[in-house]
Amino acid sequence: MSVIKSTQSMSAGEPAKALWMSTIAFTLCFAVWTIFAIIGIRIKQELGLNEAEFGLLVGTPVLTGSLVRIVLGIWTGRYGGRL
Repeated sequence: MSVIKSTQSMSAGEPAKALWMSTIAFTLCFAVWTIFAIIGIRIKQELGLNEAEFGLLVGTPVLTGSLVRIVLGIWTGRYGGRL
């Protein structure tokens, strides 16, 4: 069985563009978590949630993201990082 390695030419600006896009995406995601922490207390009060319900509300996105990453990892291993 032979392994075929394909290389794609990349312009000089593409790595910098990817770095900037990743940095902006990370910053936006972090900002969303910060905003959720700020408005979470008000949501808890308005919905009348107890500590367990509020913990479930806060933890659900993290758990969902973790489980989706497992599926995406399998998918990436099977089909590659790029389609």
